[in-house]
Amino acid sequence: MTARTLSRPITFRHPFRLPGMDRPHPPGTFELRIEEEDLDVMWHSSRTSMSIILIYPGRSEAWAVTGDDLNRTLANDQQSDINTGHS
Repeated sequence: MTARTLSRPITFRHPFRLPGMDRPHPPGTFELRIEEEDLDVMWHSSRTSMSIILIYPGRSEAWAVTGDDLNRTLANDQQSDINTGHS
């Protein structure tokens, strides 16, 4: 099986809360890590997992997130821009 790790920056302009968080996280730019692992089957198939590297005072944490949860949280962040008049 082959595994790949990709990363890209992701920015939240407003405090955000991912599922499972007990309070909103401050805005900022964070690293999104995407890990893809090919499955050993007769057709091309892979398993994908994602995590956001969150920074806290004195520590960092990899927070697992699904694509749907991430897209919903990013959409809420963009909606906050519209509601506050930011572009």
